[in-house]
Amino acid sequence: MSLIITVLYSIAAAIGAAFAMMELRMLWRFVRNRRAIRAVVSSNGTRPGGEERYPTVTIQLPLYNERRAAEQVVRAAAGQEYPRGLFDVQVLDDSDDETAEIVADVVAELAASGVRIEHIRREHREGYKAGALTEGLGRSNAEFVALFDADFVPDPDFLRRILVEKRAFEDPSVAFAQARWAWSEPVRGLLPSALALLLDRHFFVQKPTRAFVGNVTTFNGSAGIWRRSAVDQAGGWSAATLTEDLDLSYRCALQGWQGRYLRDVPVVNELPGHMRAFKQQQHRWAKGNAQCFVSLTGRVMASRNVLRDRIEEAFLLAGYAIHPILLANVLLWPWAVLYMDRTAFLVLQGLMALVIVVAPVSFALTVHERDGSWNAGSFFQILAGVCVGIGLMVNNTAGQIQGFLSRGGEFIRTPKASHAGAVGAAAPRLYESPLHWTFFAEILVAAYCLAGTAMLVSAGEAFWAVPLVFWAGCLALVIRLQLTPHRA
Repeated sequence: MSLIITVLYSIAAAIGAAFAMMELRMLWRFVRNRRAIRAVVSSNGTRPGGEERYPTVTIQLPLYNERRAAEQVVRAAAGQEYPRGLFDVQVLDDSDDETAEIVADVVAELAASGVRIEHIRREHREGYKAGALTEGLGRSNAEFVALFDADFVPDPDFLRRILVEKRAFEDPSVAFAQARWAWSEPVRGLLPSALALLLDRHFFVQKPTRAFVGNVTTFNGSAGIWRRSAVDQAGGWSAATLTEDLDLSYRCALQGWQGRYLRDVPVVNELPGHMRAFKQQQHRWAKGNAQCFVSLTGRVMASRNVLRDRIEEAFLLAGYAIHPILLANVLLWPWAVLYMDRTAFLVLQGLMALVIVVAPVSFALTVHERDGSWNAGSFFQILAGVCVGIGLMVNNTAGQIQGFLSRGGEFIRTPKASHAGAVGAAAPRLYESPLHWTFFAEILVAAYCLAGTAMLVSAGEAFWAVPLVFWAGCLALVIRLQLTPHRA
């Protein structure tokens, strides 16, 4: 028993520490090169010299049951301050509710006003979002393709700013330009603050740093522009993974293409409207991440003369695996305290300390980079981010396991915050996020933590029971947030 626990806990601690070291390495690079990083991802104004060129662009809007957001994004896409003869809009509508009727009316109105716009309906959802994008590409001859999910609202100057003013594609090796996700209103409340911080860490710290040091810049599924030839050369969109954006980003990188991240080009969108919706989104990302790891890691490690840091790219592809590691640590903890050699246990705690420290440090740097300073509310935002992140370990572990065991899967929409509100005649069909089965698994793991706490206290190990209480609290927070009333 002692040997088995020691081996299992040592493996979990070593892998967790490896993930933490990679994150700390990235954070150190960010702190050391902060000014230079800002200069790279936040250039100002039009570059001097050169003739302005307006290439042809197709704007693709993949929709599925988005009656509350559809009209807004369609009008925003059609309202681009760009030569009308050089851009068109494809509304890729797979909806099976009243969204299709809403879109049809808006498209007819805009087409009558001179906008080149097409409402594309498929008889089936084969390939889900990737399938819809592929369908649209087959109808476009444009040099570039811009993508916006339903809850994104691009500014009227989006196309002109990226393609003309910033000349994002001046380098012929650039496959895509990714803008920063921004929120439509000030973020308030425990859940929105936590969700915003988890995503802002990616856009304010991780993504700019990776772009600066020459790692693979990944597309985030929306609010960006692709060079059509890069998509075609890499094999197009694939439904073999639920994270088709990550998959195509790496397939392009493996052929020598690069992505460009523009932090100072924000595109407003909405946060998930409820913890259940956020769990759906995270479960999909965790599953797709595992699918990409299975299909791409071998090719990444073999790309000796293409990718700058193959080890770091492999860790990024395995990013969501930190959640199974955290869950394994929780499940093994009471037995490790009771059965492991105490010296070996304490040595491994030194490794696990890296895992404990890295998240709050990363969140603290994000808050400062995003807000310009820390204040009294920063501590609570950081604590909320840490607790929600830990509380997702059961949900995301389930997604990872499913991703390792399967390919593709149904793309489930994520209800967003602004879609809540009207009922009755104004909303004949409600978009709801049902409780996922992992809700009950979270209850079981929380109960396990409390049982482990009682066991350790009765064995005279009350000090080492404290982490179990904290983990139970993180799970209880996520469980409680799933039970709050919601309509989306």
